[in-house]
Amino acid sequence: MNDTIITNPIYEKPLKKGHALAIINENDCEVVQVRNAKGIALFSISISDEATTLTIEAENIELKASNKIAIAADVVQITATSEVFMKSQGDLMQAVDGDTMMITQGDKQDVARIQNITSALGDVNIKANDDVKLKGERIKLN
Repeated sequence: MNDTIITNPIYEKPLKKGHALAIINENDCEVVQVRNAKGIALFSISISDEATTLTIEAENIELKASNKIAIAADVVQITATSEVFMKSQGDLMQAVDGDTMMITQGDKQDVARIQNITSALGDVNIKANDDVKLKGERIKLN
């Protein structure tokens, strides 16, 4: 969390448990914040001529919806220092209008009941630093 303690608000309203709602001016922005008892911002909305920014500083954040969560932006970036886990109890579909690249420092495994690799237009290229191994009950070419 950002441990910057904000002082000198334009407006401040005490809340329960020592928290406070504050409005401050910062770097040509108007900022609405909820702060903890130590004055550390937990939730902020910054409004400037260029953009509006929502910042949440917390140990855990949960989003729940009974129907749908939609995220739309020019750029979506997800960074985790330990693990990213996605699970769908239904299908998972990805649609990309441009190129796709996945870089993995460790091993990569794709496991499925059936695997299909299709090139709609062009070659399928396989390149390995060492051997290329095909294991199967029967290997059929053409």
